Amino acid sequence: MTQPPMDDDFQDRIQRILNEKKKDDLREQYGAHFGEGEEKLPPDVESEWLDNIAEFERQFENARAITVRAKIGNPTVKPLSEIPDSELEAEIENLLDLLLQRNIVIDFIHEQEDREVYRFITEELLDAETSDMFIPDFFSHFIYEEFHPNDEDDIRQFTEEFLHGLFDEEFKDRDNMWYHTVSSENMLDSAGNPISLEQFKDLVADFYEAYPAITDHKYEITKVTIDGDHATAEAQIVWSAMSRDKSSIVRNQGVSTFKLERCKYGGWDVTQANIVGWDFS
Repeated sequence: MTQPPMDDDFQDRIQRILNEKKKDDLREQYGAHFGEGEEKLPPDVESEWLDNIAEFERQFENARAITVRAKIGNPTVKPLSEIPDSELEAEIENLLDLLLQRNIVIDFIHEQEDREVYRFITEELLDAETSDMFIPDFFSHFIYEEFHPNDEDDIRQFTEEFLHGLFDEEFKDRDNMWYHTVSSENMLDSAGNPISLEQFKDLVADFYEAYPAITDHKYEITKVTIDGDHATAEAQIVWSAMSRDKSSIVRNQGVSTFKLERCKYGGWDVTQANIVGWDFS
């Protein structure tokens, strides 16, 4: 007797059961941890994703360390001094293509000149170590700034990210106050008193309650002072907002200061904000 075809819902339920078995195997064999987000994936996509994780773990368990140069086939590279400016872009593209073929990507947080890009790849990156493994959908990312940190540019960037989140009203969503922008442990109010991150979120909520609509803003980081793992940034800020009673537009202009500390995960965290026209305390 011919069995009726399985409907899509039934097939999805079967695949989700099989996916849970794959997760159990990964937990038992490799100590893998899975969050709740994976449950939102279509079951067939999740199955492929779990297969890639299993293959990654299998290869990583036995992978030896090799240089990036060896991983991409020990290509012959021209010395930088022998490459005319007219040919430099093409030489860089050739190297980037070779790297990408082996799932290696270079990220530049800050723009670099072509000669520095080529020098970095040929004189530093190719001699860096990586794992001798290859999985089609897994990429190894090397970040230029991890080799050459630029603290002042990073401090400017993270201060601007904070200001963007505040004045573009992204922080109205409490969960959108990214932990890589705001310290989760060492926050201070405007007076310098220690507060928790949740207390700081409350202060931001008070700001939005007092000014329910930001109508205009612009800012410029004018000064950065670095002292080891701590820094201060000053900014000229102009911002306008509708008042709580919606009867007027309030405009504020002046110098604002921010304290930051180096984040153990990379970059810098804002720990204190003193913004012209508002007291976070």
